[in-house]
Amino acid sequence: RVVVRRIAPDRQTMVINWAGKDATLKAVDARTGALRFENVAAGLVWIAIVGKSMLLDSKAGRTLANECKL
Repeated sequence: RVVVRRIAPDRQTMVINWAGKDATLKAVDARTGALRFENVAAGLVWIAIVGKSMLLDSKAGRTLANECKL
């Protein structure tokens, strides 16, 4: 389960809770137009497209959570 704790008003950062830990992710430009946030140290990537979001583990190359609704 992923909990979005906070999205900054300027949409440059967001805080999520995953696996019992809070992580701050920073906005990254995405060529596709999707909203993309990353925490490189933790290996977390949050991608939001119309209708759903996904949490990815960039270190392991796998999806952690899919079909997330805000």
